[in-house]
Amino acid sequence: MMASAGGAGSSSLDRLDSALKGIKHSSIVLAKVTDDWEFLRKVWRSARKGIYAEKKNMHICLKIEATAEEIVQEIIRFREKNMVDDHRVNDVEFLNELALDCGERTKLLIDEIGEALDHLYLMWSRGGGRGGGGSGGCSSSFVLDLDFCKYLLLHVRLTVSAIGHMAAKHWGCEDSSVKIHFRSLYHCISYIDYYLVPSFDARKFLRFGGTTDDVLQHTYHRYDARGLPSFDACVGHVLSLVLQIANRCSDYWLNCKAGRIQVMKGELIEFLVNLYREIHPSNPKFMRFLLDFLMARSTEKAALANFLESFCHYLFLGEYGHFRAEVFPLLQLFLCTTSILDDEDAAPIFIPELHAVLVEMASIFESTGRVLVEVASLGSELLSKICLLETELFLVVQIHSMKNNTNASSFSFSMLPGFEDVMDKCRQIPERLRRYSEKLPIKARSDWKKLLALIESTFEEEKSLYKSSMLTEITASTLTNSLMLLRSKIVIFEGESFLMEPLLPKSRNDDRLTVREKDLLELFLQRVEYIRQIPSDEIIKVREDVLGAIGESVRRLTCFSYYFLDTRDEMTSLSFSELLDKETHLIKAKITDIIPKFPRFDFPKTSSLNFIDLLWRNLGDLLIYNPASTALAKHHMEEIQTHLQSLRSFLENVSQLHIKENPELEDLVNRVIDAAYKAEYIIDSIEVDAQWQDYFWLDNVLEELRLLSENAGGIHLTTPDAEVQDSKNVTQVSFDRLSRKSTPAIDEIVVDLSNRENEIRNQLIRGSSKLDIVFIDGMPGLGKTTLARKVYSSLSVASHFHLRAWCTVSQEYEKGRLLLEILAGIQGLTEEIRQMRDEELKDKLRKSLLKNKYLIVIDDIWDVGSWNDLKNSFPDDANGSRILFTSRLRRVAMEIKPESNPLSLSLFSHEESWQLLEKKVFKEECCPDELLGIGKEIAYHCQGLPLAVVAVAGILKTTGKSQSSWKRIADTLSSHIIDNPEARCKEVIDLSYKHLPEYLKSCFLYLGVLNEDRDILVSKLIRFWIAEGFVPETKKKGFEDVAEAFLMDLIDRSLVIISKRRSNGKVRACRLHDLVLDFCKSKTKDENFFQLVTRSDNPYTSFPSTDYGFEFDFYHHSSAASFASYRLAIYLKRIHFVESKPSGLATRSLVFFASRDSKPERPYEVSFICHNFKLLRVLDFECFNLGISLPIEIGILVQLRYLAVGGYLKSIPQSIADLRKLKTLIVKGLSGKITLPNTIWRITSLRHLHVNLHVAFDSDAEELGDSFILENLVSFSCPSLSCGEDAERIIKRLPNLCKLSCIFYESPDSSMNCNHFPRLNCLTHLESLKIFYYGSPLNNGEFSLPLNLKKLTLSNFRLPWSHISTIGRLPNLKVLKLLSGAFEGKIWDVEEEFQNLKFLRLDNLNIAQWNASCDDFPKLERLVLQNCKDLEEIPEDFGNIYTLGMIEVHWCGRSAEESAKKIEEEYGDIEVLIRSSNLRS
Repeated sequence: MMASAGGAGSSSLDRLDSALKGIKHSSIVLAKVTDDWEFLRKVWRSARKGIYAEKKNMHICLKIEATAEEIVQEIIRFREKNMVDDHRVNDVEFLNELALDCGERTKLLIDEIGEALDHLYLMWSRGGGRGGGGSGGCSSSFVLDLDFCKYLLLHVRLTVSAIGHMAAKHWGCEDSSVKIHFRSLYHCISYIDYYLVPSFDARKFLRFGGTTDDVLQHTYHRYDARGLPSFDACVGHVLSLVLQIANRCSDYWLNCKAGRIQVMKGELIEFLVNLYREIHPSNPKFMRFLLDFLMARSTEKAALANFLESFCHYLFLGEYGHFRAEVFPLLQLFLCTTSILDDEDAAPIFIPELHAVLVEMASIFESTGRVLVEVASLGSELLSKICLLETELFLVVQIHSMKNNTNASSFSFSMLPGFEDVMDKCRQIPERLRRYSEKLPIKARSDWKKLLALIESTFEEEKSLYKSSMLTEITASTLTNSLMLLRSKIVIFEGESFLMEPLLPKSRNDDRLTVREKDLLELFLQRVEYIRQIPSDEIIKVREDVLGAIGESVRRLTCFSYYFLDTRDEMTSLSFSELLDKETHLIKAKITDIIPKFPRFDFPKTSSLNFIDLLWRNLGDLLIYNPASTALAKHHMEEIQTHLQSLRSFLENVSQLHIKENPELEDLVNRVIDAAYKAEYIIDSIEVDAQWQDYFWLDNVLEELRLLSENAGGIHLTTPDAEVQDSKNVTQVSFDRLSRKSTPAIDEIVVDLSNRENEIRNQLIRGSSKLDIVFIDGMPGLGKTTLARKVYSSLSVASHFHLRAWCTVSQEYEKGRLLLEILAGIQGLTEEIRQMRDEELKDKLRKSLLKNKYLIVIDDIWDVGSWNDLKNSFPDDANGSRILFTSRLRRVAMEIKPESNPLSLSLFSHEESWQLLEKKVFKEECCPDELLGIGKEIAYHCQGLPLAVVAVAGILKTTGKSQSSWKRIADTLSSHIIDNPEARCKEVIDLSYKHLPEYLKSCFLYLGVLNEDRDILVSKLIRFWIAEGFVPETKKKGFEDVAEAFLMDLIDRSLVIISKRRSNGKVRACRLHDLVLDFCKSKTKDENFFQLVTRSDNPYTSFPSTDYGFEFDFYHHSSAASFASYRLAIYLKRIHFVESKPSGLATRSLVFFASRDSKPERPYEVSFICHNFKLLRVLDFECFNLGISLPIEIGILVQLRYLAVGGYLKSIPQSIADLRKLKTLIVKGLSGKITLPNTIWRITSLRHLHVNLHVAFDSDAEELGDSFILENLVSFSCPSLSCGEDAERIIKRLPNLCKLSCIFYESPDSSMNCNHFPRLNCLTHLESLKIFYYGSPLNNGEFSLPLNLKKLTLSNFRLPWSHISTIGRLPNLKVLKLLSGAFEGKIWDVEEEFQNLKFLRLDNLNIAQWNASCDDFPKLERLVLQNCKDLEEIPEDFGNIYTLGMIEVHWCGRSAEESAKKIEEEYGDIEVLIRSSNLRS
């Protein structure tokens, strides 16, 4: 049956052949049809070879036969109607129509054959069969053999060649451009022939050992197992493509001949170029198919080497050279790697990169040529990609071998021939790269350094690992993880390199990406940089799952780049940004599991607007400074800064009224603040010591801020009436307009309306000569401490007692601290006294008080225990000494002195409350009538507590003197019925706090941390505020001026009490009332503003009470203390703190208040702080003894703004220069000189530098030249400078000093030119100057001082009085202190007027006669004379200085004292205070 069918088919083809030959009339079209049927006859014969082939190809054979028969019948009819004989026709047009019709039929038949050839591949690509070559059979499939393949390719080449000749002849030029393009197409088909035909050699090899059908079915199953197209599918696809090209050429030509189209040369060339692209290796789609074909052929190892060689011949279009030599082993290694991987999904991950490399190579070779490529920068980029991919494949093989407990070389038996040679050649990659780089231009070589370093280190480490493994020095697991780590580095480098390509200038993807998309890609690259950091973690290095996730994640990036940018895949409908977003989420999902969770911290809730302002400013400074440590986070930081600015505006407009109306707003506000604090923590952590997780946290925070900005932008806030806005809005003022308000005196806080002061004063200075105890008791807020201070400071009391001292006990106290406070008031504290034990202090105090009439105030005593600890230190010499107690508890007075009659302060009456309120608000004026009623109502609600009255007065002064604003205050106070005056006072304090501006709230709470029942030095407080960022710098005012204005505002609101003043009237120290302090501490805790750590907190409750407990390894088994707070105030023994080795990842402030150790002179090792508290902004360890050297690790704390340390320090390490943000440096030296390194000049942010006892500069400082200056330094103490040019050289580097305390010593070169007073007139901003001189009198006693000087203190110059005239001429001098031999001589004849001097102090001078008049000191307000034993009298004419209010005479001669009394008697408006050793019995 088959034979008869074959015979019938042969007859049809024979008849067609005869019919075509029977027409002798010349016809180009008919000749082309004849040639096509020659090809179809061969197809028909090939399809019938073998029983299996004949079955599969029967439908093709029948189709060919049927079409042949149809054409035969058409020709027969044509011959009958239109031909005269074989050579002549009646009408040529009819012949052309016949020819074109036959050509159309033939073309359609060839198209159908092409579809049949491609059927298997289409089935595979559409998922119809994994290998596209199953045994089920299909009516439209086609079985191929070598002869058929040859026939088809030959037919295609001949078709293209023939039509090319016809076309060139048509345009009349054999060498026309058209023919060139036809020739290119012809050659491309020939190269396909070159690698395709040898593939059939494998088919012959497969036949051995079984029937053809069995072998083929076995092969199909192997294809199916790997998800690859079958051999027949691949060959059929190639043949189908080239057949379609031939057919489209024929069709194009036939249409032209038939006149259906008018072909222009340009159009034809474009048509040919498009055909050429379809089968050129630069076509991404065709190259993707070729890789599938290549992988399919890898199952047939015997013929693979020849096939690879043929494939490379096609890839390089017959060219040889360096890159062809590189690609061949790459393809070998690729096929090897993909064939050994167990996971079917693992193999495809390398295809995109290899695909992109091959496409790019083909494109570049086509456009530039081989010679140009191998020396151009494009060639170097290409080679780098090849080497990176080859290196990764090499590592993958090694990793796979370790996971399967085999040696990599053992795979050679089951894989490619010569595999061991391939692996050896991989190890030569570094050498090949080096050789290639030498051929590159010098400029291009620099780009290779990074790549070469990576490749070299990778293979060196692989070699080292292999060696260690052979010696069993490392485990297989360690080796595997180490290899995976190496691979991760390669993968990340690859992904980053490829993704950066579209961003390079003149990139081939320039027209592919918009500006916005390039921005997105830059951010995407940022994430790659973040991923790069992960493998650096030591913990991650041993995590195989993590390393695998990293590799897979970055691989996704490169795949994305290849498919979208390189292959220009048009099958997706997603935009670039959408695809990028999709990839981002996929990667984040992959990496999220390995990112540690963000730690839990207790961020502050106070002054959120100020914090955002601070963070915004700090980010701006960091972006300007642009340190290398934050380079990876720069883009994120810039965007975060933008979001902060918009969110800040949103927060500023959110009022309590808005939150009340829309509770969801509060959550949004809290989320904004939380995100801002997280951003600060992460960015600062990156700057200090970046960890890989920081970058991912930063990315998450940025996403959160984006979402918050979007949410905030969609909320419309109505602006409330100005009078009902909360303090956050109405109190935001221009800092430039803040002024230093006149401050109330100490006794103005609570006005004594009942003359209680006289009662206490009389008990102190009158009565029994025996030691007596006086008591003031009453509830908090009544003014006990204020009354005691007024009495203590009064002139009559101060002059009555030889010695006075004050200490504050409180509920929790330390005996040693109380003793030190009392000694400080009596004689001052030396370091020797500070180091004494408690018993030594008690003895020292007793001896100091013996034979002296003393007054000791013990404030806020809570029980008799503290008195029992102190009472033995107070001798009774029957000289009228007194001890004044204040207490909340009357019973304490009864326990201490049962027969006493304490003065109990009572609540104010309503009228007294109103009088006090009116005086505090309106001062000397009267209350307006419209406010009188509501004002008295407010005073009534204060329930008679003076503290509540003055606190509410502070609110009224700042809220505006209008009925509506006062009514709101009254309504607030009356909204809660509180019968307890103390509770009412706390409510008023809380109300005062709520009415504070945002910028004052943090400043106020800070006082509560530092107070702890002792005076707070204003200078230290201001430096803390500045370091914390609470104080902004304005154009017109510096940090210190604004901070001082802040303090004066708090004082004016009656929240802060002035406790001490300076000689110029400014506030030296301040304090808080007990109830205000309690409020601050409570608020501090509620707002997470500060955490106060005491002995009652864990883990310190279990610590031994003595130092000896630690000697028995007590703490060895305890866990380290860890804090989540933003700020820490530590109230512990030093040893307890040190032994606990605490840490605080997010802690910004660490302020230590030491409880007294048994051996405070002991030095402590605290370098752990630099590692455990890396983000510190404030570190106050002034009370610690750090030994002779500051830890070199101090340079780690790059966020420091405030640093205070102490100890027997000799020098400061060079690493101090790393603290570039430092504003305050305080070094409390316990002995001798401290040397500053020359690097100190690099800390240009420094504003306050204070070192005692004195400081010298490193001798190398001179080598720095004049370029290094501390232009922001405003206060400095206490440098020791050699007189003359040495001092001037240093001083010139401090151009903006405002306050200087220093030591001048005699120059080693005592010549006339050197030992003179340094010229200080260059310090044009200097206002305060204090100098102590060591050495013989200056050669030139003339002072060179800046005219702006307002305060001057001189000691030990021993100059004659005639030299003081220079000082008298200073136009702005207001305070002058001449101490310890500043001038020598018995007579001071004042020759120069001190026109603006307000304060004059003469101390320890040998002056006897002072000749001066009131005209010499026309504005003097206070005169202090101390230890001037020889002074005979104060100039009597001083009584005529109308501004003079106080003369103090301390320990001078009788005649000086008498002259002071005489002035007091004659001029009653001048107060005189005398403290005389002559009173001592």
